[in-house]
Amino acid sequence: MVKISVVLMVSTVIMWSSIIPNFSGESDKVDNSFVRDDNKSIVIDSKNNKIYNDDSYGTNLTFLEANSYCAKMDYLGTVDWRLPSHEEMKSLLELSRRPIAIKHAFKNVQEGIYWTSTKDRRENAWYVDFDLGRYFTAKYDKKFFVLCVRDFKSSVK
Repeated sequence: MVKISVVLMVSTVIMWSSIIPNFSGESDKVDNSFVRDDNKSIVIDSKNNKIYNDDSYGTNLTFLEANSYCAKMDYLGTVDWRLPSHEEMKSLLELSRRPIAIKHAFKNVQEGIYWTSTKDRRENAWYVDFDLGRYFTAKYDKKFFVLCVRDFKSSVK
């Protein structure tokens, strides 16, 4: 019985260590590669050459609706917007910030869960929770917030 308890405890610790981000390191430094353009409501990630739409949010969408929303988005004369990948969304986490754990340049992202474009093998997709600073998967029919991104190819109009 003791062996079973120890195995369960170790398994639980291993599982949670893959879900909860690492809080060690230099989390208290501001990442200056993220710059906001208030006139256009965008955030530019100059390190990774990405542009995030940071207009006002409010609608929760299913995973398929979120993908469609970004794919159909026509913003600032560009139509190549998409739902960010799991890795792109994780790069936005800034765990030293509270009450919301996202890079300082974002003004309109809400405390809550945002879809990523990354699917798993079981009709689930990854999400990032900017309230708790964590990431995991959920079924496609759950409704979460949406943040769209595009690759930075040239200056935005």
